[in-house]
Parts: sequence; structure tokens; C-alpha cells
Amino acid sequence: MDAIPNTWRGVVGRYNQAPEGIRDYFESIPELIENYVWEVSLAFMFCRVEKAMNRMLYCGTVKLHRANSTTASSMVDNHHMTRNEFKKLFKNVFGIAIPKQLNDVLSEAERVRNKVVHGKAASDADMRKAIVRLLEYAEGMDDLVNRKAQFKPFSPDLRGFAGGGERLDASTTHWLMKGLGFESKAAADAELG
Repeated sequence: MDAIPNTWRGVVGRYNQAPEGIRDYFESIPELIENYVWEVSLAFMFCRVEKAMNRMLYCGTVKLHRANSTTASSMVDNHHMTRNEFKKLFKNVFGIAIPKQLNDVLSEAERVRNKVVHGKAASDADMRKAIVRLLEYAEGMDDLVNRKAQFKPFSPDLRGFAGGGERLDASTTHWLMKGLGFESKAAADAELG
């Protein structure tokens, strides 16, 4: 794990060391860090991380399992997901577990987020650490997913991620998604008429 910078400038410096795609994905963070309280930056980072997690699952089902994109998107969006649920779904979709080291990096940032969200004391140093850990998590997950499925979920542009070829129809995709562990009554009702 990276050392934690002592200042906001150090956090921005760590951000600037991230790969270009990750910098583009979190492009607002330098301005947020410089102009707002740490809580704003932390909230933004977690919103983007959660979005990327959903993108991983959606893109993984479409690319690796040839799922119908509309049905897959609906079922991912409508699935209530906890952190443990995400880990289970990730393994089902990609066929590999998220390494413990990456889960630990995210857990460290989540502990700080939970303090902040629940009105508990969190120091500036804690929040700097959480932001750096989220950058590490993004880099690690991009590497992991790219090795397995040749796309980077922490990228601002995923056009063309799935490649060409035939996709499953909506009904078959619905059953595929259920088999992978996704549940969504609204999506099932809409797709099956």
C-alpha cells in the first residue's frame, strides 16, 4: 500500500501518478480536493467507485457471457448489492475472486467513509488515506479486469468493450443473469412480459 501524503497537494500528486484512464475517470478530484472539505472528495470518489463496480458486472456479463445488453443493464441496475454480494457476483461473472489485498485496500477506505457518513470523527489524515486507497483499488481492479476481460472499468469511455458477435436474446439473458446470481423482479417482469 502507498504511503499517505501529509497534505492535499500530496494527494493530488498521487492522483497525478495514476494511469491516464483513472485520472480521466476521477477528473474532478484535484479541484474538489483543493476547493472543498475532504468529505466532498471522499463522497465523490466512493460514488465513482460504486459506479465502476456496476460497470464491471454489466460489461463482464455482456463481454464474457454474450448477454443482451439491455437486459443485463436492467438486472445489474435493479439488483440490490452489498459489498459481499459484489464479491460473489464478481467471481461468478469473471470466474476469479478479487484478491484479498484489493479487498483489504477497499475495506480500509470504507472504514473511513463509514465514520464520515455516520457523523463520527475522522481526521484529515484518515480522509487523505481513504482517497489514496481508492486510487489504489481502482488501479488494481483495472489491472485485474483487463487481464481477464480486456477492458478497464475505471475508464471514462467503454465504447467497443464487448466487441462484435451475436448476443443472447433477452429471455435467455434473464436466465443467465439469474444463474450468475442477479435478481430483479422489475427486470424480470419487463423482459418476460
